[in-house]
Amino acid sequence: MKKINFLIISLLAIFLFSICNLCFSQTNLETRDLKSKFSMKELQEDFQQMRHTLEENHANFYEYTNKEIFDKLFEQQYDLIIQPMMLNEFFKLLTPITARVGCGHTNLWMPDEYWNLGPGKLFPLQIKLIEGYAVVTGDYNNKSLVPVGSIVLKINDIPINDIIEEMKANYSADALNENFILSQIQRRFSLIYARRFGFPEKFTVTYALPGRKTRATAELQPANLRAVRAVVFENFNHPELEFGIMEEKSTAIMTIQTFIYYDSVPMFKAFLDSCFKEIHEKKIANLILDLRSNDGGDPFCAAPLFSYLEHEPVPYFAESYGKYSRLADPIPLAENHFTGNLFTLIDGRCNSTNGHFCSLLKYNKIGKFIGTEGGATYKCNAGKNTQIHLKNTKIMLFFGRSTYAAAVKEMDKTRGILPDYTVEQTYRDFLDGKDTILEYTFELIKSLKTNKQK
Repeated sequence: MKKINFLIISLLAIFLFSICNLCFSQTNLETRDLKSKFSMKELQEDFQQMRHTLEENHANFYEYTNKEIFDKLFEQQYDLIIQPMMLNEFFKLLTPITARVGCGHTNLWMPDEYWNLGPGKLFPLQIKLIEGYAVVTGDYNNKSLVPVGSIVLKINDIPINDIIEEMKANYSADALNENFILSQIQRRFSLIYARRFGFPEKFTVTYALPGRKTRATAELQPANLRAVRAVVFENFNHPELEFGIMEEKSTAIMTIQTFIYYDSVPMFKAFLDSCFKEIHEKKIANLILDLRSNDGGDPFCAAPLFSYLEHEPVPYFAESYGKYSRLADPIPLAENHFTGNLFTLIDGRCNSTNGHFCSLLKYNKIGKFIGTEGGATYKCNAGKNTQIHLKNTKIMLFFGRSTYAAAVKEMDKTRGILPDYTVEQTYRDFLDGKDTILEYTFELIKSLKTNKQK
């Protein structure tokens, strides 16, 4: 009995020691972020860990940048470790490497401890990049010191164009797709800014008033992390699936902001079933499928949607991929599958699974695309066990371990899905509240009706 008690006490002591060690390491990291820097040895160890992980585990590490260029880039960045660095300084040293991979699922992210340093010190304005302008679309603090429609010119005396260009050069995207990079900068601007510039106590913003050349300056209070993340990651919170029929009763609009319904696939399928049943019963001739800002999700959601739109059964994936193996077989036509005119709306944020889905529509000549070049090709790198923490800095490295390709042939892997009709919102359209792409689609449908009647 005494031996058993001693064993229990020993195990309990080991457990408590481990917990204390964990707490100490986390506290130590936070303290170092605030008051000290990481040593050259620690930074060099983390750098080599990242390099070996990417070279040995990434599915297609040299697909868009060859080994010779990468070797030079690794040496160039490694040689910049000439003194101790703060966490965000080291982060900026690493990102030029992940940005060259050409893989949207390969990137770096700050550890949670970093965000704990400034959870209430993020850039408060929401922006959209329109015609090269950083246009204000809202405020995370729900204040209106800078009017919606204003154009940001400087943040804390740094020109906004310099900030955006630096972000562009250090952000990851499939096939190095600039459209996707810009979509992420405008969506995640506050978080990217914090990773690169830290947490200012306040933000002095110089801006041009909406539709005018008049400049103004405002001192803004920072936003909190919770408010920013609620907007940036809204696609993870099951946004509402939308469906409606126009007054003229020959056109329906279906809006799917994301395929991230991994735990709600039956609900997603039920939505599709009800929509296409109504389309069939009411003999709807035109379907507008709005996939703008849809950055991917579960193929088990995208494949059922495709079954309603394909002309004949074809495979979804080019090969059998683990739990998705049955998607390499021809996808049976769904009951009430659509046979009318399909118009798919896309933009630079379309990514990952949405890239697979759109490439199948494009390859099989199903409908027309309206908008701007998508942010993904017909394939992407993802998979399980694709995240590690660097040993000393705890920076998170995400990387694509497996390649998933749609069942298409000879598509250009260097470009996103291209629209049949390229349409972009202008700054004036934004100020007037126009959804330029949707309005263009309405006009396109009208013209098709007119031509058919002739």
